[in-house]
Amino acid sequence: MADSNNRNSIGRMLSGLGWPLIIGLAGCSMFYVMIFQGPLNTPAMHRYFATHPVAYAEVAMFFVGAAALILKLADVVSQHRGLKKLSLKPPASFQDTDTAASHLLKELSSKPSSVQDSYLANRLREALEYVTRKGSAAGLDDELKYLSDLDAARQQDSYGLVRIIIWATPMLGFLGTVIGITQALGDLDPEELANSIQTAMDGLLSGLYIAFDTTAVALSLSIVLMFVQFLVDRVETSLLASVDERATHEMLGKFDDNGFHSDPHLIAVDRMSVAVAKTTELLMHQQTDLWRETIEDSNVQWRDMLETSGEQMRTALTNSLDTSLASHADRLAQLGKEADEQVRTRWEQWQTALSDNARLLHSQQQEMVRQGEIMTDVIKATGDVVKLEQALNENLHLLAGAKNFEDTVMSLSAAIHLLNSRLGHITDSGHKVELGKSDTQGRAA
Repeated sequence: MADSNNRNSIGRMLSGLGWPLIIGLAGCSMFYVMIFQGPLNTPAMHRYFATHPVAYAEVAMFFVGAAALILKLADVVSQHRGLKKLSLKPPASFQDTDTAASHLLKELSSKPSSVQDSYLANRLREALEYVTRKGSAAGLDDELKYLSDLDAARQQDSYGLVRIIIWATPMLGFLGTVIGITQALGDLDPEELANSIQTAMDGLLSGLYIAFDTTAVALSLSIVLMFVQFLVDRVETSLLASVDERATHEMLGKFDDNGFHSDPHLIAVDRMSVAVAKTTELLMHQQTDLWRETIEDSNVQWRDMLETSGEQMRTALTNSLDTSLASHADRLAQLGKEADEQVRTRWEQWQTALSDNARLLHSQQQEMVRQGEIMTDVIKATGDVVKLEQALNENLHLLAGAKNFEDTVMSLSAAIHLLNSRLGHITDSGHKVELGKSDTQGRAA
């Protein structure tokens, strides 16, 4: 019995978590293969399912949830078909309730494993174990109702993975929207905004389209999962109702109540139990309706909150963009004024420098002209001095023998000094006056 329970626990764990993950991820992989290399290779499919990492996660979660629902639906349909195949023979040859219950448990254990894992087989097994523990069939009707409620609770628990995916998918879409908006605002280049506002706004809007597409895809996928879960839940609820009828038909009347109906006190207690059970059932139906209404109200509030949040986000984003654009425009205008002022200052400095250079060039040109004139005069004077020296040398040779030679020499020296004072600068010439002492003295003598 323990081995059977362990096997059932492992099977439920695999069917509830392991197999949906394996099948869902495999289906997600095939879906993206069809998008990138198959018939679904269209711009719309790429835009909504293959432009953001969050979109990949949303699609993967959707396929996992869809795989869980498909496996659940296949199991429910299989159990529906196998309801009539499971039937226990009445223990006609056994009078002892405990022995009859043990015989029926053995018969149930001999059924195929696919039948033993069904709702009906588990219900019958747990009811027979109850009879075995009690040693009597007293209270079996209440036990069957308790087991029915327990199966209903297990049914709700079996949708835990799907409920988490339905809840988490919109949250993941909102996360993708926030990430996309943050990335779009982070990629906004102030220089590009200053130079080409239209290009910058186009890039920003394309990023926002991608960001909001993740939320749209997430909401669409979660809505599909919600409708499919509702259909599967209705089918499984119908299965549980059929299991209740079959279990009651199979268990009641097969055991001796040991004088249960002969005791009026027990009859009264039984009636009270039936009334309590009916009241409990009515309360459960009311509670179910109340939960349904609460869930519907929560969905309406959630939708309203989403619309309000979207409007607030849109308004905040618009205000933020307007403020940022105004700030950038003011900053660009200030930078333009500063640049114009700097250019004007530089231009004035360049003009002043050019004027100073022009004046300096003009002064240098005048000075060079004056130096050229002086050089011309010097050259002319130098030519005259050379001629004069030649004439003097000739005169000295002629006058060397005269008696008044010394006076003549003094006169010539005075003339030379006079010429030197007029020229200002007299350089030593190669033509010097050479007076031979011996010759002069000889001639004077």
